[in-house]
Amino acid sequence: MAGRYLEREITHIDLTKVAKVSDILTGFQETSYQSRTLAQCVEVYKAMLEDPERPTIFFGLAGAMVPAGMKKVVSLLAERRMLDVLVSTGANMYHDTVEALGYHHYIGRPDIDDIQLYKHGIDRIYDTFGNEKEYRAVDRRVEKLADKLAELETKGISSRCFMEHLGRFIDKEGAEEDKQDSIVWNCWKLGVPIFVPAICDSSLGLAVTQHRFHALEEKRQVLVLDQIADNIEIFTIKKASEKTGVIYIGGGVPKNYIQQTAYLQDMFGIPDSGHDYGFQITTDRPEWGGLSGCTFREGMSWGKERKGGRYAACYCDATIALPLIVKGVLELCDGLENRKALTFDLDHGMG
Repeated sequence: MAGRYLEREITHIDLTKVAKVSDILTGFQETSYQSRTLAQCVEVYKAMLEDPERPTIFFGLAGAMVPAGMKKVVSLLAERRMLDVLVSTGANMYHDTVEALGYHHYIGRPDIDDIQLYKHGIDRIYDTFGNEKEYRAVDRRVEKLADKLAELETKGISSRCFMEHLGRFIDKEGAEEDKQDSIVWNCWKLGVPIFVPAICDSSLGLAVTQHRFHALEEKRQVLVLDQIADNIEIFTIKKASEKTGVIYIGGGVPKNYIQQTAYLQDMFGIPDSGHDYGFQITTDRPEWGGLSGCTFREGMSWGKERKGGRYAACYCDATIALPLIVKGVLELCDGLENRKALTFDLDHGMG
């Protein structure tokens, strides 16, 4: 009986035979700990992309990934149709907009005097710095966009619709060299919907708050962001999809928002609608009961994942794991340049 536990030997990484990122990731399949889970994420992603039934891929982006230098990775995924729907924190989309309008994030350090940073108008995200004056300049431009949208969209709009307008604004206002790697701009250009379900919890939401405050003072039309409209729109996409895959960078609201699309289907009388594939990169643990550390297995108890689906989780800093996974998959999967684009009609379904 003991033999069934001892069938596969650990294979030691031979760096003399490694020529590509995918070589080492493939080698990780026979190692241990988080190197093996990293390899499992690659395998799940590869299976998603090679499934002939063309699953719709939902991508959840939490954490401060844009200030950390991950913008081009996510934009590449949109360009190669390796994600179909983006669900993000407002902060990531705000920082992307900052860079698309010509500003930057800067290399800093965590052992700094933060009181001195405050005096000089420098905001810190661990070891990354931002210029508060530049952020305020972007806030004012987003506020002016909201002023214009209030006159155009008098019945209220979803965050997805707002992000589409923001992409069009970047197309008009951003310099070519600044916007070309923008997540917001690329998703707008390619027709990839962006949902920001907690948009009020970000500088985008604060800029729209400034718009509303001033509009009420001046008795002008206010822009209404209708987040329940987001639920209807993302449910429409999930319902029209034969199969779905999910990718979670971090956890938080983006993860839960994507997870609950399957739960919504069950509420509307469509049982067994769990996601077919999924992988997550996180540093959170399940023992504390938070959604960010929740396992795919736990999600099955809610019907959010499907029995028999393929799932993996890697407990690692996403700024390390995500570029490695994406590069490995790009090397292992053929024909991604010609991958079929999905189009979404959020009134009538998906084409």
